[in-house]
Amino acid sequence: MNNLVPLHGRTPREICLSQPSSFTEAESAIQSLKKGQLLLVNLADLPPSSSQRISDYLAGSAHSLSGQCTEVGNGVFLFAPPSIPIQTALAITTD
Repeated sequence: MNNLVPLHGRTPREICLSQPSSFTEAESAIQSLKKGQLLLVNLADLPPSSSQRISDYLAGSAHSLSGQCTEVGNGVFLFAPPSIPIQTALAITTD
């Protein structure tokens, strides 16, 4: 256990999980971004038209707050406030 490195200066972050079934529920999920929380949204069970409308709304809201968004799975999206950058890992290939 001598290889543990303390992360000084880092504050704990919260992740808000959301699986909205309506546009109204998506509107309330934006409040977590405004509070500086990560927002993980599962839209996989919605009809394509509803999923598209909600994801567009959430992406636009994140963008207007200078945040970021990325799809992390089929119909699962991660939205981050500007204080938490999303970094994508490079794919590791083996020859």
